[in-house]
Amino acid sequence: MGLFRPYDQKTQDSQTASATEPVAVATPAGTAPKNRPTPTRQQAQAARMDALHPKLTKRQASAQDRAAADKKRAAQMQADDNLPERVLLRNYVDSRLSVVQFILPLMLIAMAGTMAFAKLPVMTAALTIFLYVIVFACIVTCWLFWQGYKRQLADRLPHASSKGLMMMMVTRMMMIPRMRQPKPVVKRGEAY
Repeated sequence: MGLFRPYDQKTQDSQTASATEPVAVATPAGTAPKNRPTPTRQQAQAARMDALHPKLTKRQASAQDRAAADKKRAAQMQADDNLPERVLLRNYVDSRLSVVQFILPLMLIAMAGTMAFAKLPVMTAALTIFLYVIVFACIVTCWLFWQGYKRQLADRLPHASSKGLMMMMVTRMMMIPRMRQPKPVVKRGEAY
């Protein structure tokens, strides 16, 4: 309706029709229309701090700390396992057959035999001597492997330290090859 022009029915109908239709509010893409009051500065800062430092229960905090410690420990173990002297040791042990990897099953068999034949002193004495022979053979084998590994280490990595590797070698030799961690890369008899 105009104040200084004549009344026109068409413009009146279009104005009433647009007044009854809901007006779409233009919002930036990906955001919802604002249907709440603007937060105060204090509320906005508190919301940002809650996002950065969430309030956790004691159980959630300890679980989060444990997960972070496990992740850090796994990364450190991975870095330690990738040292060249350790890789060489693993390949040296995995490429050779030794009596040491059979020590655990043989000891279990000998102990079970000792218990089964407890009433036969001759059999018990024979199994005990068998256990001592196995342990002595394993000690000699470990010593020979260690000497061979030290020669390989001096040839391939002259400035690498062998500190702490003997126990790693013995424990790796005692494990069944399928159970070794990290998994063997070389097969028995292969060159490395």
